[in-house]
Amino acid sequence: MKKNILLASALFLLVSLSQNIFAQKDNKWHFSLTPTFGARIGQHKEIVWTNKKSNGETYKLSELVYDLMPAWHLGVAISAEKKRFALRFMSKFFLAAKSGILTDSDWQNDDKFSNGDTSTKTNYSTHTLLLDSCMNSGFAGYDLELQSDLKFKPVSFLTLRPLLSVNAQYMKFSAKDGTTYYGKVIGNSYASYDDEKNVEITNLSGKVIDYDVYNFFLWTGIKAEFAPSQKVTLFLSTEISPVSFFLDFDHHIRTKNEYAEMALSYFYAFRQKIGAEFKLNDSIQFCQTATFVMNGESKGAMYQKNESEKKYTKQTKSEGGGQLLYVDIDFSLKFSW
Repeated sequence: MKKNILLASALFLLVSLSQNIFAQKDNKWHFSLTPTFGARIGQHKEIVWTNKKSNGETYKLSELVYDLMPAWHLGVAISAEKKRFALRFMSKFFLAAKSGILTDSDWQNDDKFSNGDTSTKTNYSTHTLLLDSCMNSGFAGYDLELQSDLKFKPVSFLTLRPLLSVNAQYMKFSAKDGTTYYGKVIGNSYASYDDEKNVEITNLSGKVIDYDVYNFFLWTGIKAEFAPSQKVTLFLSTEISPVSFFLDFDHHIRTKNEYAEMALSYFYAFRQKIGAEFKLNDSIQFCQTATFVMNGESKGAMYQKNESEKKYTKQTKSEGGGQLLYVDIDFSLKFSW
């Protein structure tokens, strides 16, 4: 008897949950338009590894860190939703402005002298970093995304949305002025850049680097929306990128050398969003969102040419790649109809 009661209770609960999850009475399309404003804080890294083995491993030869401190952006999101299906297009456009500093570090001892020293930083420089305007538009890049999801409501106050999206990002940087610290040669090695007695210090003026970087992501994950009241909705999403692609173009103006690096990675990027939506009336909501993105140091092919040459040459003794780390803070007004 007890078993029958338990079985009937479980069946009733399952049927109730199924009705909540799959029932969708509204057969109309619903649309929203969401202007956004915010800031991105983080960094782009451009990295070169040498294929020369030291203790059986490749090692980092050069690293340039481009600050986003911060990168201000304007944007708009458009969404369409019917029954359980939703489709969204989200855009951000970065304003051309000062963006912090560029730091450039090299570890050249083992590469130049084969002395086994891969840890001494031999060269270091800092430069003023700018987000550079594209075609005099006043904008220095974009973040574009097309996302789809399916809505499930296991209980009245909780909504779950499996997510799938494609995301393309671009930024244009330039660096100017600054100071270089190059260690002098001592015997069969370079001195450290911070050895005050054995360092050459040079102050620079004018533009030193132009840098264009692209990141492409396929994102998939899940979003949970919790409504503690009719006026407030809290949400949290967690996503991973099964496939991501990195591409950059780096023009060193003083040496007249140009570099290109590209890397394809799998399950190497992570994204998490947390936010709140406050209902002002039936058609307007105020939203606050924080987005954290981190991908690993993606390693791939490296190409080089002089600025007078037309074609790049693939480098056989080095590999190139990069890394993207940032937090986006967004404020927005959502207009629904």
